[in-house]
Amino acid sequence: MATVTTAVQWIHTVTGVLFILLLAWRLYFEPNVQWQVPNIVVGILVASRRLPLFLAGALLVWAAVFAAGVPRDGHDLINFAWNSCGHAAFFSGLLGCLVAALSSRVGRVLLVALLAWLAHVLSPFYPVIVAQESLPRFRPEAAVAETPKLRLQLCNDGSQEAENRRQQIGILCSPMVPLPWEEAESRAALTLAKMTQRERHSLMQGVGWVPMPYGLPAPLPAIPVLGHYMGNLPPIPRLGVPPLKLHDAGNGFRNMPGGQGKAGSTVMWPCSLALGASWDVKLVEEVAAEIGREYRGKGSNLILGPSVQVQRVARNGRNFEYMSGEDPYLGAKLSAAYVTGVQGQGVMACLKHFAFNEQETNRMFESSVVDERTAWELYYPPFEAGIAAGAGSVMCSYNRVNGTYACANEELLTRDLKQKMGFKGFVMTDWWALHDPAEASVVRGLDVEMPGAGGETFLFPDKLEAMEERLDGVFKGYANLEKPDLYKEPARRILAAAHKMRFFDMPACTPGLDCTEPIYSDQRSSVNLALARRSVQESIVLLRNRGSLLPLLNVKRLALIGDAWVAPSRSTEELGMFGDYYSGGGSGHCYIPPDRFKTPHMTITAYAEAHDIYTTSSLSNNATEALSVVWEADIIVVLVATTAEESRDRESLHLDNEADALISALSQVGKPVVVLVQAPGTVVLPWRDAVDSIALMFLGGEFTGAGWTKLLFGEVSPSGKLPIMLPKHEDYTVHPGQEPDVMYSEGLFTSYRAPSAPETAAYPFGHGLSYTDFEIAAPQAYECSAILCISTTVTNIGARYPGSEVVQAYAEFPAESQEPRLLLKGFHKTAVLKPGESENVQLSFTRRDFSVYSSGNWVLQPSVRIHLGASSADLRHSLEVPIET
Repeated sequence: MATVTTAVQWIHTVTGVLFILLLAWRLYFEPNVQWQVPNIVVGILVASRRLPLFLAGALLVWAAVFAAGVPRDGHDLINFAWNSCGHAAFFSGLLGCLVAALSSRVGRVLLVALLAWLAHVLSPFYPVIVAQESLPRFRPEAAVAETPKLRLQLCNDGSQEAENRRQQIGILCSPMVPLPWEEAESRAALTLAKMTQRERHSLMQGVGWVPMPYGLPAPLPAIPVLGHYMGNLPPIPRLGVPPLKLHDAGNGFRNMPGGQGKAGSTVMWPCSLALGASWDVKLVEEVAAEIGREYRGKGSNLILGPSVQVQRVARNGRNFEYMSGEDPYLGAKLSAAYVTGVQGQGVMACLKHFAFNEQETNRMFESSVVDERTAWELYYPPFEAGIAAGAGSVMCSYNRVNGTYACANEELLTRDLKQKMGFKGFVMTDWWALHDPAEASVVRGLDVEMPGAGGETFLFPDKLEAMEERLDGVFKGYANLEKPDLYKEPARRILAAAHKMRFFDMPACTPGLDCTEPIYSDQRSSVNLALARRSVQESIVLLRNRGSLLPLLNVKRLALIGDAWVAPSRSTEELGMFGDYYSGGGSGHCYIPPDRFKTPHMTITAYAEAHDIYTTSSLSNNATEALSVVWEADIIVVLVATTAEESRDRESLHLDNEADALISALSQVGKPVVVLVQAPGTVVLPWRDAVDSIALMFLGGEFTGAGWTKLLFGEVSPSGKLPIMLPKHEDYTVHPGQEPDVMYSEGLFTSYRAPSAPETAAYPFGHGLSYTDFEIAAPQAYECSAILCISTTVTNIGARYPGSEVVQAYAEFPAESQEPRLLLKGFHKTAVLKPGESENVQLSFTRRDFSVYSSGNWVLQPSVRIHLGASSADLRHSLEVPIET
């Protein structure tokens, strides 16, 4: 036994040393003293062999738990070491505990004591664990996966048998019309009256995750149990209350690694910012509807999206998720379209993240300090529009707002969201975003805690019951409810949202019981794949095209330069929270396995081979290597990229892997240079004037290569417009705040609204070129029911290419309003117009469009000047309009 003990001690020593080195490496690249330094100390103690074997083994098991929760990075060797260290720590830790327990009577006593202690600390979770492992089935019969093939078959069959089968499975052959809120609330009141207190409370906390004892710190993980979704609320079968099955994210269905889904079984759509770049309301609604069908097929009935923040910080790691870009009006129109599209498929939308979650730096504790006018005019409109479109849920954010955490902020959740905006649905936390007990959160506007497990969990049924019995909680009373009703309000709102979406009338699988088949079902179809291709094509923004170099016609020799040509699609199992060049990282990441994914290099070389175009390649960002191959080509095409991820902001706005130096070197060769850029948001392009053509794609999903190929060779004319302003230098942008209080001192004057924008913009907001030219006629006002309606005619005056134009209307208010000079208040994307073809465009404006927020009210302005054009810097006509107040 002594020999075995010594061997185990040496294994512990090696494992401890490796653990120290890996943590030190991570601490160097990502300082996080709170967690890494204590764990380095643990590694030192284990490696020192000064601890009893039993204690050293227990600490190594802890180390393994920690290693499992550490995101992977870009170093393959380090990733391999993390995996090896985690496995070694776990098994050697268990072995150490076992050897110590068998070697002495004291060891055996310690082992029994440890097991008893674990049983004690886990006892509060037993009801939760038992409940989620034996949830009552919502329907007696097992659910059947709704695949595209089955949907097509049954929807094209007019027989009564097919109709019965459609009802049994819950297939929608045409968009569903949600119930009006009034009727949904009336039905919810009837259901609520039949519920017990325990049943009401069961709706307020998520289930379906492996829980850990509360009171213990991270990195103790909580992970979804197989057969569950990212968030789960249990059914109440006796009342017909369906389960709510929440899943990531607005960019598409997230197939998790480790058995949580089947990679490649859904579409990797263009990111939400790419949809914003389309400026196409109809397209966004179509994409949302297709994503909704995927979610239905996967068994989920609540999509954790859309993300609709108006972007403030250019380096924000999650900007790729935010379809609003930098403008509230654009965001409002697209937010409403997305909600309408996805909820028409029987999948509830969740607007997120409310509110002012504008940076990932210090996101768990920073306080966004925002004045009312800035909030209502700049950051709230996309949420308001989604609410007006009927969104059933809203997710509160991690950060504080004016000093109070968003998920326990009465001014934010009750006063602004539920009262002033008229939101009728329920508010859920972001995962582990709650920091306040029930008496300081539920009474202030929170309805649901997610995921309901992990280090900080507050809304346990026993705590909710005690709070309600004591009529506890300090609040300011914005909800205008009697105190007893205040505690029933969360369940009422959840039930109303479920009734609105007609969930009570639909078949549904029960998480943990019969959702595995839907979760693993293949939801790809010719319809959604074709739409994904079209959406990426419509999102590409042509920034520059000197001498009309693009499209590449009659070209015979191309040089393809850059490592992004062959970048793979990578899973979260490889990346952790990191992103790749097709989908950003974190909860919004999607992945396509190699057997289904084509890199841009595969796509373009296949096209070139089919059209007798000779290609030579340098598939790295090494300038010396690139210069050695470009001499054989007529035109150089460089593909460069960067990405971003949840939980951290970008270090800079430059492209990856010395791309700037590569392009600068190629621009001096004397051959035409085309630069294609894949980015998660704002980028700086210091070489922009030295190259001939530049096109930008915001992380375009699995058909990135197809989009570039069609653009380069003129099969489509670019029609995307910038939903953000691209600055000349990153110093011209708002940086992430480093202090506990992040002051929104710039107020309304961000992006193109800033007075300095004409001088600081490399490419202005709304900018985007085409392969053809458009004429926008002078606008004419006409009588209508709105406060103002104008019409104009857009004509394709080019000689060769069809294309689409986005007409943009900017309002200019009187100087005394103290508003930015230009505010987007209308836009319309035309159909594809052939040369010589025209479209009549009509734009209508509401009183709200011509009002400013002052002292809690919207004040209509006495006059407005409307500027009409093709970008915020390309204004071609103006119209002075007096307003009758």
